[in-house]
Amino acid sequence: MVRRRREGNGVNEQSMAEWSAVVLATAKARFVALGADLAQAPTEAQRAYESVYAALMTGTGVRAATYIAILLFVGIAVEWLYWMYAYSPLRAAMAMPMLTPAAALRVGLRRLFLSLSGLLLFTAAAIGVSAAFAWPPHVHELIIAATLLLLVLRLSWISVSVIIAPGRPRLRLRLVPVAQPQARWLAAALMAALALLALGRFLPPVLQDGVAQASHVASALRFIAYSLAMLILFVSAFAFFGGRDVRADVPRAPLFPRSFPLALLVAAVYAVWLMNDRAAAVAAIAAVVIALQIGLRPIVYFYWREDDGALPAIVLSLSRFVVALVGIGAAAVALDTPLATLAEDVGPWVRVGLRLLGVAVLALLAHGVWIAIRSVVDQRLKRIGPIDPHEPPDASSRLLTLLPLLRVTAAVMLLVMLVLCALWALGIEITPLLAGAGVLGIALGFGAQALVRDVIAGIFFLADDAFRVGEYIEGSGNTKGTVERITLRSVALRHHNGPLHFVPYGALGSVRNTSRDWVIDKFNLPLPIEVESETIRKMLKKIGEDMKADPVLGPMTMEPLKGKLYRIDPGVKIFRCKFRCPPGKQFDLRAGALKRIEAALKKMDVQFADGRQTILLQNPA
Repeated sequence: MVRRRREGNGVNEQSMAEWSAVVLATAKARFVALGADLAQAPTEAQRAYESVYAALMTGTGVRAATYIAILLFVGIAVEWLYWMYAYSPLRAAMAMPMLTPAAALRVGLRRLFLSLSGLLLFTAAAIGVSAAFAWPPHVHELIIAATLLLLVLRLSWISVSVIIAPGRPRLRLRLVPVAQPQARWLAAALMAALALLALGRFLPPVLQDGVAQASHVASALRFIAYSLAMLILFVSAFAFFGGRDVRADVPRAPLFPRSFPLALLVAAVYAVWLMNDRAAAVAAIAAVVIALQIGLRPIVYFYWREDDGALPAIVLSLSRFVVALVGIGAAAVALDTPLATLAEDVGPWVRVGLRLLGVAVLALLAHGVWIAIRSVVDQRLKRIGPIDPHEPPDASSRLLTLLPLLRVTAAVMLLVMLVLCALWALGIEITPLLAGAGVLGIALGFGAQALVRDVIAGIFFLADDAFRVGEYIEGSGNTKGTVERITLRSVALRHHNGPLHFVPYGALGSVRNTSRDWVIDKFNLPLPIEVESETIRKMLKKIGEDMKADPVLGPMTMEPLKGKLYRIDPGVKIFRCKFRCPPGKQFDLRAGALKRIEAALKKMDVQFADGRQTILLQNPA
């Protein structure tokens, strides 16, 4: 087995060496061909110019020029007729108040839709009319290429003008966090780069296969156009993405400026293009996806603040997921390979890369779900706020108890599902793992019976709603305190003297909840044997009615103070007083009642028992 493994490693090392040699040989041949193209391009360009000029001076050339003029006239006329009807909605959209970036986004989307509709009508009219003419050889392909080039340039300008809005400094139409002084330069740089990329994409095939027959000029033009475009993008990455926080009033230096990874992506795409055209398309798509992933957060929070609830976090996660999916689809189209047979027709390294890409998409999806759950739970907890332990419990205290547990449970479930799905996506059979996990769970259950007992007891405590966060409870033994935190295994109790006790659910035993619903407070009143019992009863009732009408003590009182003769001891009458109130309010009500009783007895010239007889003064059970 060791020998086979060594042999397999040797084969892999040999294949990697062969692949590296092939890549280096291909790159060397490409550089040699590029040097030959640049050396022969001037001479070939002069010959191509003479050939094209001679062709244009013939009757065929004049007819082609006439057809081109007709195409432009028809396309412009169709678009002009469209704007005769669409300009009013555009003006209405521009006149709408745009006080927030969200309002500007709605107006920008309407502008984009109207502008794209006019552009599509122009392109469709021009290409449709071109099919009706009998073009000279190679001229129809030139017209189609020129029309597509014009379409890409106009589409680029529409997108830049709508998103960056460089020419409208007074209107809040900008859809991305770019400062006004940089907007014009950024728009100019993007348009120059896009124009060069479009020129290098559409013009070289026409020069190579058309009337000019200038393959060296086409290759040199493509190299010059792409190189200039990459240079513009490289410089723009440092010039416009230096790390300023658009939501702050002063510049803020980030931990790692966005300009460096963006410039590195541009350089990497250019290096890949120098070696292989097809790989450059996939590399460019990957670079765009990575750049969008880097810039999505400031763009999303340009429209929403971080304290606007769960919506911005959900939108950010969903946007990243959509960008990743679109990037995968674009890469599949660039490879020109059906998705159903992609994993079967490629080598092992590409297959591993595709599986890792699938794992990344799963992780992105799980992250989006987790962000949505966490944001909703956190916002709900923020609205609930801290619970007053002296207030009667309601549904909010129940949510404050269960929502943190729900958040932790959701995180654990998502993590477990992500790990299992990732193993399945990597081609690892998870059925034996599940069976082994079941056996391991049984073994752990026998070995950790106390832990299992605590978890199960906690589930039943929570299901019975035995206690909530903020309530004062007493368990078996000396376990008592205010519930501060609840986990899957234990409850954190804050003792009234300050210490925090972590008590496993299994050790709680029977629970006495002193903060639920209401409490009845009782206290004894020892008076001399000579007092009139009915007079004292009426006095206590009158005090209870006064406390019920008090603006401070009245809302705390559920049943007013009452009293009656409880027991007669030698020389002493003991009156039992009681009232009902919400949990935690009994201390304030008792203090108020004793203060009023003392004043009433002093007014009646009645004193408390002198204590010479044996009396019961402690609070009754």
